[in-house]
Amino acid sequence: MMKKIFTYNSLIKTFFLLITPIFFQYFALGFIWHSIYWGVITFALLIWAFFIISTPLIGRVGCGWFCFFGSASDLSSQKSLYKLKWKKPKLWLRSLMLLMFFTSAIFFYFYNKRQGITHDFKIITNFLKLNFNKHYQLVWFIDISIALFFGFIAERRWACKNLCIVGSLSAVGAKYSRLLPVIDTQKCTLCKICENECLVRIPMIDEIIKNNGLITNSECILCGKCIDVCPENAVKFKFVWNRNKFKEKSPEVIPDIRKRIALKKAKSKAKQVNINSKCSQCTSICK
Repeated sequence: MMKKIFTYNSLIKTFFLLITPIFFQYFALGFIWHSIYWGVITFALLIWAFFIISTPLIGRVGCGWFCFFGSASDLSSQKSLYKLKWKKPKLWLRSLMLLMFFTSAIFFYFYNKRQGITHDFKIITNFLKLNFNKHYQLVWFIDISIALFFGFIAERRWACKNLCIVGSLSAVGAKYSRLLPVIDTQKCTLCKICENECLVRIPMIDEIIKNNGLITNSECILCGKCIDVCPENAVKFKFVWNRNKFKEKSPEVIPDIRKRIALKKAKSKAKQVNINSKCSQCTSICK
């Protein structure tokens, strides 16, 4: 069951990606701005608020299973022109996007309020009518094109990590998520397949060493790719209610992991050297 999570993830993401044009006003993040603009609590505002508020419990499920922009980005990033290593999100860029988004929305809200055309944030879920006219067709096309473009030329989910306001807010709550990928350090062989295949390029080996197998990186979107590709079945999703207790559970595992990393590096180096029974280079490698 756990091994099939990424399959389910792919099917659900594809489903929402395909039906987004039908429910565009309900799913697209831009309609959060429209909700503030008109002073209305819409379906789009409610659903994304739920995903953000729930991140301390279930992490970034909204980003990894529901968002059509992220799904489109995942499609193109698998064939990215550049193989970039993990980089932390740019805090200044996230802050700038959040500032611009909410400042402009609130400014127009008060402007509209003066005109008497706001709704005092009443709950009107269907205020934004489902109407996929030519204007919204163009908006949808631009959204998908931007997602595919960044997927091709930049780090995996770069736009989600640096430009998306929901992604930025979700990352704050995900720092405390109880639902996490957990690596069985006794099974893990440090092959780095999970790290290389990760949809957001989380440095898994660093997380394993630092947190005794607990993946606490707030950029994790809980897609299940690491579970799917692990040849040792060493990865599972678990609810971890006390992170510190979990990390302290088996402190002796950490030196064992470091020893295995050193051995792996030695073996890798040995393969690069033309070793034979008389050259004695294997002795120098193992020092």
